[in-house]
Amino acid sequence: MAVKRFTKMEVKTADDLVFGDAKYPVSYGLGMKAGAGFVVPEINFAPRPGAEKNPDTLRREYVDYITKDIMDRAVTLGFPAVQLENEWIFQLGNDPEKFAKPVVAGQKELMKKYHDEYGIMTAIRHTLPDMREAERGLREGMDKKSSYPEKVIESIEVAAKNGADVLSIEPMGGKEMSDYGILHQDIRGWLFGIGYLGSMDMEYTWTKIVDIAKKNKVIAGGDTNCAGANTSMFMAGGYLDKDIPRTFAAVTRCIASARTLVAIECGATGPDKDCGY
Repeated sequence: MAVKRFTKMEVKTADDLVFGDAKYPVSYGLGMKAGAGFVVPEINFAPRPGAEKNPDTLRREYVDYITKDIMDRAVTLGFPAVQLENEWIFQLGNDPEKFAKPVVAGQKELMKKYHDEYGIMTAIRHTLPDMREAERGLREGMDKKSSYPEKVIESIEVAAKNGADVLSIEPMGGKEMSDYGILHQDIRGWLFGIGYLGSMDMEYTWTKIVDIAKKNKVIAGGDTNCAGANTSMFMAGGYLDKDIPRTFAAVTRCIASARTLVAIECGATGPDKDCGY
């Protein structure tokens, strides 16, 4: 598909940047609207250790405990809308058909019951795990040992076909260079890793995600370089931490924004990921 390059700002003034308001609002999921004049909470979660031992226990954890608890609390508090985000753990991405499919379908089925009964607007974002390793190859046909590139594509398809409303991912392209840049406080190395190599991998990855999303009539959300800039910000920490300067970490986050834009250029519409603070 054609990639649209942005060469100017979409808004004329910073005053147009308001939480809950978007120039191009998006409708999706079960009555959900993003950017339509109000802020929607997005709840992230993770299963408890041990729940991943088999598909049944993992489904029970995600659907019967986590999703039910969130929807119960949202309805109890009178929320008009709530969005869930399932950031996949390794087991879901390593065998999507066996582990992830029951979880994705089960979560959506339960959310629909709450939407039908209580009228709450709701949707779920599935953020797929990028397990690719640079030394084995980031593209299909290169990783002969684990087939991680193929598993990433399979994960996207399983999510899109079985209940995801929004698709996201945090591609690993360029991270082998950016991690070095963080440890050595080499901002040029980080710029090359995330700004250049990372952007190349973003275009490769997000054209595939957008194509799969369109075929399945779901939303291609976006990506905010959690694997890169968040690593830098985490290491910078607070005022008592001295691993790397906070100024360095702030600059890496700014650089990451250019990489994030690539997903939009490839056709992603948002809502974007929460890591772009």
